[in-house]
Amino acid sequence: MRNAIILLFLLSTICCCSQNPEIKPYVDVLKKIEKKTAKNYILEKFENHDIVVLCERDHRDLTQYELIKDILSDDYFKQNVKNLFTEIGVINLQPEITEFLKTKGLDSVYVAKKLSEFQFNSSFWTIWEKYNYHYLLQTIYDINNISENQISYYPSDVEFDWSQVKNSEDYYREMEFETEPRDSLIANNIINQFEKIKHNKKKKALVILNYRHAFKIHTTRNNGEIQGNTTKYLFDFFGNRVTNILISQVSFSEKENEYSCSLIQHGKWDASFKFLNIDDFGFDLENNVFGKDNLDIWNVNSRNNYKDAFDGFVFYKPIEEYNLVSYFNGLIPKEMEEEFFRRFKIQLEYQENKSLIEKLKDDEFRNKILKEFTTRRENKYPNLEQLINDRNKYL
Repeated sequence: MRNAIILLFLLSTICCCSQNPEIKPYVDVLKKIEKKTAKNYILEKFENHDIVVLCERDHRDLTQYELIKDILSDDYFKQNVKNLFTEIGVINLQPEITEFLKTKGLDSVYVAKKLSEFQFNSSFWTIWEKYNYHYLLQTIYDINNISENQISYYPSDVEFDWSQVKNSEDYYREMEFETEPRDSLIANNIINQFEKIKHNKKKKALVILNYRHAFKIHTTRNNGEIQGNTTKYLFDFFGNRVTNILISQVSFSEKENEYSCSLIQHGKWDASFKFLNIDDFGFDLENNVFGKDNLDIWNVNSRNNYKDAFDGFVFYKPIEEYNLVSYFNGLIPKEMEEEFFRRFKIQLEYQENKSLIEKLKDDEFRNKILKEFTTRRENKYPNLEQLINDRNKYL
């Protein structure tokens, strides 16, 4: 018995000593916080807030959309929230897409055709190639098709209609929002539609925005200009009826026209979750070391910390499980191929890319483009090994 006690003491001492002191403050916080899954944490926020903004990570990551699917499928969400807004999807799609997603019993072939059509027309870019939008629309349709409590979906990006764009001059005119505060336009779209919702007096909504659009503060760019962010406008209008939550992600930076990504706080956050074998967890950022850390995902000499930009944080799956999916069969419907190349040419003219415009005259090149755009790609971050090393050096 005495030997067993000594052995346990030695093992516990070894475990304590093996913990890197740089992640100890984070580990200590995680040990003390009440354990809540990411889904439960997000849903619980609707008890005291009307609008919950979720800051998604890389649009391409489908793992986070599995979490979002679980949230939308939950009975509490379908009965008490019911409304979903996204940054992705131009607002002029809203009436048609909302009606479609609430129509039960449609033929599966027709559903697939409409989903591809909505994706094809969802953006002011030539095409939105990321599979997350198709996955989300399919998720909403499948839920609504078997549920009495249906979800209302509202794409909220700036208005843009490709049918009104005949040349690069038209494209320039339609892209005028680039010289306006796009984030304020998205915020106004969300505010105006939310104010119109008549489901009940206690209306609620989940809002999915990407990166800085989900910050509850405005930020400063390298040139000193203030960057307005959608969620800050929402907080200004709705006050404490809104809360926002950051989902675990990487930080992107650009150097010499090349993008690279790194982990939050050089990997310390991810390491603390890995140390405790946690891959699904949500908590508030107020009054803890996570919230006090510098907001390093906004890597423009940020003077803010994470609790300045977000109320809450959810860790959902480690970096090696992120599944970055883009392009897929059906992205460019056969009947829309010529329209795709028409749009592509106009955007190239807008960008004054003469060499690519010339290549579009070649059938072999066009077929190569079609094959690339309609072939599903699942990727990891190109520097995944380095990201894992950055995390594991603290373990």
